[in-house]
Amino acid sequence: MEQQLIEGLKLMVTGMATVFIFLALMIILITVVAKVTRKYAAQEIEQMALARAAKAAKQKGKGGVPVAAIAAAVSAYEADQKTSNTN
Repeated sequence: MEQQLIEGLKLMVTGMATVFIFLALMIILITVVAKVTRKYAAQEIEQMALARAAKAAKQKGKGGVPVAAIAAAVSAYEADQKTSNTN
């Protein structure tokens, strides 16, 4: 009976250590990927904002041009904030 308890505890510790190591590696890899792709993500967001502003400018109606100007200004502000936060 005591031998089974010891084996069970060994198995539990081995399983918990395996899960802990896996989760730690996953967090490290996610952090590394986020740092590597940060520049590309910012460029993609800027391109999407410019495309959204161009689409808004093409729309007919009263508010088309001011909406595009506001969208471009917000995009520029957000890009500036992201670059100042990373430094």
